[in-house]
Order: sequence, then C-alpha cells, then structure tokens
Amino acid sequence: MAHALDAFQIDVTGFECADFGCNAGGFTDCLLKRGAAKVIAVDTGYGMLDWKLRNDPRVDVRERTNVLYSPVPPQGVDIVVLDMAWTRQRHSIPVALRWLRPTGCIVALIKPHYESQGEERKALVKGCLPAHIAADVVKRVLAEMTEFGVQVIADCPSPLEGGGGNSEHLALLRLTNKTAVARS
Repeated sequence: MAHALDAFQIDVTGFECADFGCNAGGFTDCLLKRGAAKVIAVDTGYGMLDWKLRNDPRVDVRERTNVLYSPVPPQGVDIVVLDMAWTRQRHSIPVALRWLRPTGCIVALIKPHYESQGEERKALVKGCLPAHIAADVVKRVLAEMTEFGVQVIADCPSPLEGGGGNSEHLALLRLTNKTAVARS
C-alpha cells in the first residue's frame, strides 16, 4: 500500500478509510502510519488482525464480515483500499463505490491469477500465470472498470509478488462523475 500511496501521490492525512480484506492489517497499518483518522477494517476471517491494530481506537474492526453484504457506513469514506483475494474486481468495485464519498478514491490490488477466466485460466501452472497472460488479464480488468462507473486514474505493478510468485497490480480509481452512489 505504501508503494501505491507514493506512486499515486495520495495523502491520506485525516482520511476516513475502509480496508476490504484487511487480513493481518498491512494496508490498515500503512494508512494509519500515513495519518488516516480512521480505518474500517473488514474481513471474512476472525482473529487475523494484528493485536496492536485491533486495539487501536482509530480502527473499527469488522471480522466475520463479508463486505459484499455488509451495511454501508451512512457517511461514506474518503478512500477504499482492497485486497479481497478470490473476490473479483467486478464484484468488489461496485461495493466499494457504495462506501465511497463522491470525492473519494479506490486503490485496488488486482490479482491476475484470481481474475483469470476461460482460456486465461487454462494457462495457470501450479496456481501461477505466465507473465504475458497476467499482463493481458490486467489490461482486460482495467478496461472493464468503466462498466462500474469508475475511471482508472493510474496503475502500476505491485513491487511485491503474490503467492507462488504471481504478479499483482495496483490501480487508482475514481468515480467518472461526481454523483453520489446510493448507499444501501
């Protein structure tokens, strides 16, 4: 997340944030260290969030919670960061939009090995996609973002690899229009 904040020149000082798929809390910790006022840390798992973070008054811990079906904060958040593993962007981005304030942004971690489909999926070798297929998957996923009412402002490869040596990608997304998304 630090790489994304630097690459996309995002200053989260004073932001109210949401971390979808927080797991142990790496993204949450990064946001807090960069000055975020609050982070809603959401994960389907239980007991994984680092003890220090779980006891930080700036962190609203929502464990055993599938964000796809979770109540949306009525006031929204300034930024949603997401690393939802098996959940594809086409499912997570519309939910992130419901949480987002009209002037906010989304930083999505795209995992091509989870986003692959059809012929792309057949290229998996021991759970890993060849680099050229992974690049094609990222291009497809980024192109699909307009379907959800977001614009890809910037994107870059993640400096960290996923499990099995899989490449991962970061994207900065904003609403294409500043109309508020219905919160429900």
